[in-house]
Amino acid sequence: MTRIETVICIGCPMGCEIKLTVGAKGEITKISGNRCKEGKSYAPQEYKNPVRILTATVKTANSSRPLLPVRSARPILKRLLLPSMPVLAGITVTAPVRVGDVVVPNLLDTGVDVIATGELLS
Repeated sequence: MTRIETVICIGCPMGCEIKLTVGAKGEITKISGNRCKEGKSYAPQEYKNPVRILTATVKTANSSRPLLPVRSARPILKRLLLPSMPVLAGITVTAPVRVGDVVVPNLLDTGVDVIATGELLS
């Protein structure tokens, strides 16, 4: 039994609605609706193994800024976004922190660091 899955492509500004025909064993048998080659590679990846950049904030200590913005250095699996939040909620940073500094190394054993996207100088 086949089914149709829809993915909105973010590979380029067109935002194509790509239809994936998926077979009974989960294999993609047909891709349609993409208007560029980016969609043809993006849609199967998004369907099988979606990833996202994690963005959040962490607490600060001894600063006039109560929170510091952070993000994952690379995309992580979408299913790990929520489990990452308790880890970040338990982090408190102290100055100095510069943009790009590693705040959490190897988040959830993914090999991906969480880095600062703001500065905390005092």
